[in-house]
Amino acid sequence: MLLKLDIKEIHVKLIAVVMCLIGIILFAIAPFLGKRQMESAIRKNQIHKICSVNSQEIDWKLIVLHHSATEEGNAAKFDDYHRNKRKWQHGLAYHFVIGNGTLSRDGGIEVGPRWKRQIHGAHAGKMKINKIAIGICLVGNFETTGGPTEQQQDSLFHLVLYLCKKYNIPIDKVVSHKQLLKSNTSCPGKNFPMEAFKHRLAKTLNEQGLI
Repeated sequence: MLLKLDIKEIHVKLIAVVMCLIGIILFAIAPFLGKRQMESAIRKNQIHKICSVNSQEIDWKLIVLHHSATEEGNAAKFDDYHRNKRKWQHGLAYHFVIGNGTLSRDGGIEVGPRWKRQIHGAHAGKMKINKIAIGICLVGNFETTGGPTEQQQDSLFHLVLYLCKKYNIPIDKVVSHKQLLKSNTSCPGKNFPMEAFKHRLAKTLNEQGLI
């Protein structure tokens, strides 16, 4: 009888120790989880402000996703290249650029002048598409290196979700650059998680009763 009591007491003590350890671990990682959730919420709440425009809005029908095919960059660097090297009057070809932590914040959304002024892009390769397509470029080369960072993916998700809802753009109109040009480009690269991204987008829109 005494042996049974001792075993039961040991079990209780072991459970208490395990629970205590779990509590310590959760307490230790809570700040990191909280920070990540907070950053995501801030990014989500800032999208409306980021997407505000200074002129009459275009009736956008398509969202085209790109990578910069460079290891580093930001909107200013790409604007300089497009404006001074390519001699494009309106500079930066894209409407939005999402940084990877090199020359701009990881996951930071930079807004191009074409978006603020509601001017067609120069990113799709075809003018008829540029006139109705929002261009979003993620800094990085997702063909030869890894895919976008977690922060980039999170920012892209919230940005595209907002744009889809605002302009009634269906999921099948959220496309990669290579879907438009077929064999002429691999953009945004083989390591861009297009299927997973669109699945997450579809799941969220479905949960919100929008599809």
